[in-house]
Amino acid sequence: MKKSFLGSLIGIGIVVIIDLLSRVVIALYMKEDILMFSYSNYPGLLWPALLTVIGGFSTLFGGMFALTYGRIKQVFTVILFTTFIVLLRYGQIHILYETETILFPLLTFTLSLIAVFLAWKFIHKPKEKASEFKPEEIQKDSTFRNEVNRPH
Repeated sequence: MKKSFLGSLIGIGIVVIIDLLSRVVIALYMKEDILMFSYSNYPGLLWPALLTVIGGFSTLFGGMFALTYGRIKQVFTVILFTTFIVLLRYGQIHILYETETILFPLLTFTLSLIAVFLAWKFIHKPKEKASEFKPEEIQKDSTFRNEVNRPH
């Protein structure tokens, strides 16, 4: 449980760091102020769209780290990481809904949820139960045993 919690927190840290680094690079390139959450204050449509896509990819990377680090209890880890990402993205929407269009934060929220699902699909490997045998496998196994034990 400790690894799940720590992995989820580090995963959220990865999301925030990648988001912030992308905003710093764009702000330096555009010679603008660094905007912590805003999307539409950047000129044009390219930069908000790029920030939206980067938000989705950062969630994918953070989720993959969290699920890899907390692999002992992956279900708990994915629930915890999803809760943290929902809180982060909802907080972002809540801060921005009065000042700018809500399209890009909602797209980032949606891409983040899709990214958590994809990270779950990439990392999670279902465990096969040892007691479940297919009838063909049992038949092949018994045939092999009979051939080995038969005198020549």
